[in-house]
Amino acid sequence: MQQDFRIPARLGVDGRLCNLQKTPIMAPRKPLSGLPAALAVAAASGALVLASGNAPPMDDTYIHLVFGRSLLTPAPLSFNPGQPSSGFTSPLWLIPSAIASTAGDSAPAVLMILSSLCACAALLLAGGSAWPALLTGPFLFHASSGMETALACLFVALIWRSLAVPPSRLRDGMLIAGALLARPELAVLAPLVLTRHRKNGTGGMALVLAPAAAVVSLWIAWNLHSAGRPLPSTFYAKQAASPPALEELTSLAWRLAASAPLAIPAAAAGVLLLARRGRPGFLAAPLLLAAALATQPNPWFQLRYYVPALFAAGLTASAWLDGMAQRIRRIARPVLLVSSLPALAWFAGLRLQASEDVEHIDILPARFVASAAGPCDVAAAADIGAIGWMTGLEILDLDGLVTPERLPGSGRAGWRWLSERADWLVAFPDQYAGLLEEAGGRAVFEAGFRSPASVICGSDSVAVWRIAD
Repeated sequence: MQQDFRIPARLGVDGRLCNLQKTPIMAPRKPLSGLPAALAVAAASGALVLASGNAPPMDDTYIHLVFGRSLLTPAPLSFNPGQPSSGFTSPLWLIPSAIASTAGDSAPAVLMILSSLCACAALLLAGGSAWPALLTGPFLFHASSGMETALACLFVALIWRSLAVPPSRLRDGMLIAGALLARPELAVLAPLVLTRHRKNGTGGMALVLAPAAAVVSLWIAWNLHSAGRPLPSTFYAKQAASPPALEELTSLAWRLAASAPLAIPAAAAGVLLLARRGRPGFLAAPLLLAAALATQPNPWFQLRYYVPALFAAGLTASAWLDGMAQRIRRIARPVLLVSSLPALAWFAGLRLQASEDVEHIDILPARFVASAAGPCDVAAAADIGAIGWMTGLEILDLDGLVTPERLPGSGRAGWRWLSERADWLVAFPDQYAGLLEEAGGRAVFEAGFRSPASVICGSDSVAVWRIAD
């Protein structure tokens, strides 16, 4: 049978640039070219999980577990039992959170393992582009965080891969919908997918967007039902924060540069190369970076919100490397690897310190309240994840993330408002000094905790007060 040949004018199925020469359309691929990178991150993540015990590197991991546990009850999507909540921004991650919640005391470790599996799957899909995508410290940090970050990277890899194969209305529509449910910011990738359906006209593109429109409509309906606002309560709580200072922006720029010292310049070169060749994927990393800057313009949470952008930058950097002459590429790849080792070691250390931080600032106070509080008590807390998961008490969120009635507003910030609704206060003494001064002797100090490594929780000490009113 005659073999059909063509000159490829797009990315290969593993996200890399094809050579501009005659290639059989049925040419053998390397489906396991991303396996070494996936095994590397699996081994590193497993070691980090074992070294950190059952403590995740973020209190937010426990928030997912609480919401996941609610999916198995008659009142799903609630943080406090029986109270509908819109305090989650990754509905899709609630499914593995629900699975992990059945593991009892081992639930945090199980959820960390599930997030590591998502990171490995993303690298497998990246194929030959996996190594540059792996070589960023924040990706290694959050691969085993138990958060939705790795799931977001998985959808970035899926969308990147979809740009290299013929368009499919159903597949592309489901990809956009899934990406939105993994992280709302991934909506910026929808235009990259839709451009490949332009020949079908406006109606054809509308059909591609139909699954995403359906899930977004359901999400908005739930938010209106539970909190009276169209967006998750976390959005409004974070919008209430002051704009980032110049110092924060400088720190952000420095951390981004340090996390991937050569991968980011290589990604910039890859953007130019892909743009020159008319590949829609050239916009992936810039769009994701712009979305992260718009929603979280600070270096908090060890660049959690920038990991999908850094992952896409790695894929783009690989395209630039593949466009080099082979003899140059043999030198460039090891140089890229070696330059990334300090950042990988740095973020691996931060990952262990973050778990230690969460242990002292969130887990130990939660255990104290669980032993001291009554079954019908209410606890007001700044970090709500561990205390909500471990105590089972009703939680009043001081930041308004899951209990929107605590959002800044008239009559909502004072001690009187708080003391009428809570029996316990778990907060950072420095951050809530004004509230404690207003409380006077009505806030009875019970216990204090200090972290030896303040890298994720925002303060190096937390205290527990009993409200005497």
